[in-house]
Amino acid sequence: MPEPSEPDGVPCDILVNGVPHRSVRIRSKPDYADDFDVLVTEPFGPFALHSGFDIDVRESDSVWQRVSLDELKGMLRRSALLAVGDLPNASEIAECRLFARVDDIEFPDWDSAPRSVLRRQDACVRYVQRIFYRVGIPHLVSGTTFTVPSAPTARIPLKRAGFRQSEVSPTALFEPRSGSVIQLIERDPRR
Repeated sequence: MPEPSEPDGVPCDILVNGVPHRSVRIRSKPDYADDFDVLVTEPFGPFALHSGFDIDVRESDSVWQRVSLDELKGMLRRSALLAVGDLPNASEIAECRLFARVDDIEFPDWDSAPRSVLRRQDACVRYVQRIFYRVGIPHLVSGTTFTVPSAPTARIPLKRAGFRQSEVSPTALFEPRSGSVIQLIERDPRR
C-alpha cells in the first residue's frame, strides 16, 4: 500500500513562519480527489500547512519569495514530485489509518494509590488521544467521553490496543490496566 509521498528533496527551499523545513509530504484529501494537503514535519510530528502560515520559497540560485499556499501547491503539482498516480486513494488512506500500529504506544504512568481514580482516568484519556492521533481519527473529548465521526471505526484501533466492551453501556469501552471506562459518541463532523 502506498504511503503518503515524501520527496527526497523539494524543488525549492521552504521557510514556514521563518523556519526552514526540508521534510515535506503530500497527503490527498479523501473528500476532494483533485486537492491535497502539504505536510511539514517537526520533531513533534507532521502538520498541515494552511493559509495562515507565512510561506517563503527559494528555488536554486534565487532569492526568497513569499507565496500563498495555493501557489506552493501549484509549484508541487508542476514538479516531478507529484504525480497523480502517486497519491493514495481514500480507501487506501482509511485502511492504512485503521490498521496503523497501536501496540507500541505506551500507556501513560499514574500513581497506583487507591485514591488515584482521576489520575487513572486522565492516563486513559491521554492513551486514547494518542491512539486516535496515530490512526488519524478526529475527536473531541470531555472528561472520558469522546465525540468521533464514526463510533464503529473508532472502536477498531481501541480494541486492538486492548480495550474491551463495557457492560455499562453498548457505547462504552473498558481499559483493563487503569480500570477506566470511556464513552464513544458519534457526531457528523460536517455539522
